[in-house]
Amino acid sequence: MKKLFDLIKADFITMNGGKNNMRTIFIFLFIFCGVFGLFISPLFGIYCPILMGGLFVPTIFKNERKYHSEKLHCLLPVKKQDVVKARFMMILGLYIIMSFLFYLIMLIALIFKTYYLFWGAMMAENMEILSLLAERSGGTFTVFGLFNLIYIVAFAIGMMTAAGTLRKNFKDNKTMELSFKKITQKEYIFLLLIFVLLIIWVMIVSGILPVGMALVVIIQLLIQLAKTANGFMLGVMFVTIAIFSTIYKYICTLLEYEDKEF
Repeated sequence: MKKLFDLIKADFITMNGGKNNMRTIFIFLFIFCGVFGLFISPLFGIYCPILMGGLFVPTIFKNERKYHSEKLHCLLPVKKQDVVKARFMMILGLYIIMSFLFYLIMLIALIFKTYYLFWGAMMAENMEILSLLAERSGGTFTVFGLFNLIYIVAFAIGMMTAAGTLRKNFKDNKTMELSFKKITQKEYIFLLLIFVLLIIWVMIVSGILPVGMALVVIIQLLIQLAKTANGFMLGVMFVTIAIFSTIYKYICTLLEYEDKEF
């Protein structure tokens, strides 16, 4: 265990060297999610886990790619699997701590309505969305329950994204760097995919596209889980999926990195 913590400490030193240090991403997240969440709307906290999941690995290991220091571990008396374990521990640990911190900030904003202090009732109206959705659920959700469920889903998505980007970084640093530079193209594909899914959803709702019984059963199951314990059970399901997905990506990374030649 001491060896793993030493590797994490070495990564922290590398990440904080030069101009491209890890403080940049944390400052950006605090400004965008923390300040906006407190003084505009707690719903900004939903973006925090997803942003961290996508930006943590490309930003934190930017120095390593820039100075080509990924081969440094070959000179140290450590196993490749120790490097993988240490970095998964570091990334997931930072991700969980930051997600919990921002959850507390958003919860404070939601309870004490700090957004009233800055924008007043004008911008605070967007919080009525949560109340409206809670009312339309037939009393199933409270505002806090619905907010918690949305944040948990965002947390699960961000965790899977962080594990996936870390696996890709281990697999090929150069590919990771190039894909990060072409992030606008990825965003375009993502938006196109969302647009297609929305069209499919509209066709299903309007009855143009027939829905199979399997999909109906799945939707009914999700609704029942959402009604249980103020959305808690549905949140647990998403987190469980994220944990198993992360474990799968961790095992794949161990096997792939062990066979990688420098």
